[in-house]
Amino acid sequence: MDSSLHSPREPSTSVPTVVTIDGHSWAYWAFVWLGLGSLLPINFFITADQYFRYKLHDPSMPNSTASRLELAYENAVTLSTSLPNLVTTMLVTFVCVPFIHKYRIYTSLSGITICLLICFSLIFVDVHQWREIFFMITMILVMFQGVLSAILLNCFFSLTSTLPSQYIQGFVAGQALGGVFVVICSIASILFSSDISTSAAIYFLLAIFVFLSNIVTYFYLERSHLLQVYSSSVQQINNENEPLLRSTSIDDPTDTIDMTTLALRQRLLVAYKYTKWNFFGVLLTFICTLSLFPAYMSKIQPAHPTTDYPNTIWSERLYAQVMTFLLFNVGDTLGRMISSKVHVPSLLHPRLLFCLSALRFVFIPLFGFCHFPNTNGYPYIFKNDFIYGFIVLSFATSHGYCNSLNMMFAPKRVHAQLSSTVGALMLMALTLGIFLGSVLSYGVVAMYGDAKAPDNEYFQ
Repeated sequence: MDSSLHSPREPSTSVPTVVTIDGHSWAYWAFVWLGLGSLLPINFFITADQYFRYKLHDPSMPNSTASRLELAYENAVTLSTSLPNLVTTMLVTFVCVPFIHKYRIYTSLSGITICLLICFSLIFVDVHQWREIFFMITMILVMFQGVLSAILLNCFFSLTSTLPSQYIQGFVAGQALGGVFVVICSIASILFSSDISTSAAIYFLLAIFVFLSNIVTYFYLERSHLLQVYSSSVQQINNENEPLLRSTSIDDPTDTIDMTTLALRQRLLVAYKYTKWNFFGVLLTFICTLSLFPAYMSKIQPAHPTTDYPNTIWSERLYAQVMTFLLFNVGDTLGRMISSKVHVPSLLHPRLLFCLSALRFVFIPLFGFCHFPNTNGYPYIFKNDFIYGFIVLSFATSHGYCNSLNMMFAPKRVHAQLSSTVGALMLMALTLGIFLGSVLSYGVVAMYGDAKAPDNEYFQ
């Protein structure tokens, strides 16, 4: 077992032939594209906050003030995604660890596409008279796509963990690129049309196109030479995690349940034993990130008063998109790209990597000094947009770097037969971190300002 720490694991005896079979690396870019689509729904719901705030705005209130539904939107989205995502991940991890099946993938991709189609259809409906119902429908759709995303990610992380490490790195890098793609689509839709509904329609149509292309991409990927080479490993993983009814006596069902539970517990405990520092590294990385992004950071205003800008489209519609969402996703992508070339701390120093992940919590007080509309008297020190942009870029790059390194190193620390279990375990750390960070974001926003006040400014 310890020997795996000093050399890359090889899931099957067919590994040496992969370079020849997949010489053009198209499968790597296929995983990048699948990674781009895997987190696209939550990115779209978060980045499209201007559209949803427009829908949730109370017409009886002045345009400069925000209703409680508007102010609660970002927190509600992250919580509505993270909670069902966490519960589903725990269920698929402890009940059917980890089962890679094409029908799970196709069903999840199709279900998320249907959710986006429903959101697209609601663009053309006037919801001002039933804003609360629209808010509830949106959160139900967010929860539903959270469940499907958890199943989809479980399959993809389990699958990529059985392949050479560059494929899981490509998948993780694709997730970061998905954020960049979403923000660019948002900015383009804003510049294309000044009408928020038209911009949102273009926005959701692009998301639907991506998911349809993901279905086609996986259709060809599962027939590729790469997965054919590793098909024996995948089938072995699936067989190991099936109920053991066939291999035990039918006369004693209690013994069957005990054996199944024992097998699952053994795999998870051994996987956790060798990857616990990477597990908690991913956990802390996402707790820190989600406590600030997007609920707190999306409300940060330009460092200078709005009157300093001749064109209010920058301060009212583009500032948050560029300075917060675009810079964050560019930094996240940059960090994941760096991790493919730079491995510091190395595989042999998981505790140091854990400390680096924990050190990121210093960003919580740093962002507190930026131009957040606080009412709690917290000092506003960084009166320059370049300082804010630098902090965002550093925060995002460290997120992508720590997340990617932990995800890449974890499967290498165990035997090949446990690699898929490790993939599911790391996904559980990711979803648990997202959930805890989403809950913590309420405290961060409350600490720096009373965002629940109905007369706060309306931020776009």
